[in-house]
Amino acid sequence: MVLVAFTFCHVFADDQKLHGDWQSISINDINNPKLVDIAKFAINTENMQSENIGLEFQSLSDGRTKVDNNGTTYDLTIVAMEFDEVNVYEIIVFENSKDHVRKLISFD
Repeated sequence: MVLVAFTFCHVFADDQKLHGDWQSISINDINNPKLVDIAKFAINTENMQSENIGLEFQSLSDGRTKVDNNGTTYDLTIVAMEFDEVNVYEIIVFENSKDHVRKLISFD
């Protein structure tokens, strides 16, 4: 009985590492079209929610993802042009895994 409980806890702990922990995005994957699309979604959403803002996507510089049963959370560092000024922003976007609906959580 104790061995069964230990095995269950060990498997459950390994599963928790796959779901719920932040995973860094490798430098080779930073220009992945899906990540670029998510970054552009965040910029478009921010532009619609803020008056007189004209952000334009330039590039991704860093990021990480977290997967859980509800979907994927993207924490990305992006470079965007606002008029003639280049700025760096931290964005968080959640994407529901069932219907692929995205929600901008944070744009700083």
